[in-house]
Amino acid sequence: MRKSLASAAIAVAAVLALECFALDTSIGPVARAQTSLSCPVAFERLQHELKDADDEDSTGFNNHYRAVVVNRQGTVCAVAYSGRDRDSQWLLSRQIAAAKAFTANGLSLDDAPISTGQLYPWVQPGAPANPLFGLAAGNPVNPDGAYKGNYNEFGTLSDPMVGQRVGGTITFGGGLALYSRRDPVGGLGLSGDTACADHSTAWRLRANLRLAPPVPNDMMTLNDTSGHPHCPNDHGTQGATP
Repeated sequence: MRKSLASAAIAVAAVLALECFALDTSIGPVARAQTSLSCPVAFERLQHELKDADDEDSTGFNNHYRAVVVNRQGTVCAVAYSGRDRDSQWLLSRQIAAAKAFTANGLSLDDAPISTGQLYPWVQPGAPANPLFGLAAGNPVNPDGAYKGNYNEFGTLSDPMVGQRVGGTITFGGGLALYSRRDPVGGLGLSGDTACADHSTAWRLRANLRLAPPVPNDMMTLNDTSGHPHCPNDHGTQGATP
């Protein structure tokens, strides 16, 4: 009797193991990576809140967006888009959003957030004190991580960029650091409209995700001579000062 029970238990365990293996292989390696990576935002929430932030913002050309989130280690952990389908926003925006997220995360510290929009005046030739001219050229994008994979999976749970450290540096609006209280936990990048609209919608999205720093002093200054240049239809840009 004991041998029969033991044999039955082994058989059940084997069946369960096979079922788990089948489930694991059916969701694909990228989807498994996304569920196992540390990430300040789950894909489903990013997708939902991105669509809401897109609907709420009226600046720019009224385009749709691609959004990328990196964790504190700079690894892409969530990618989404706000339009009806993956062709409803610029394809190039996926890589730009990833670089914006990487930049904001990589330059932000405890209680010291940096947005990509803040960098613009400091990277121009002849900038005032503390120039950062050449900053963007010093950290190129990893093309293998940015462009590999099936196009039909871009912006989904199985986006092949997930799990990659894409890198890149962007010095115009659209990239913000993500915070848990005073501690940076990653970066958010948006692209798809004007740089001002990208920043504005990212600002709304970060607030909706409740991942803004306690003192959000990473606002960009809209000034054609000493700050980030104005953009078409930038009245009402969120997270900006005149």
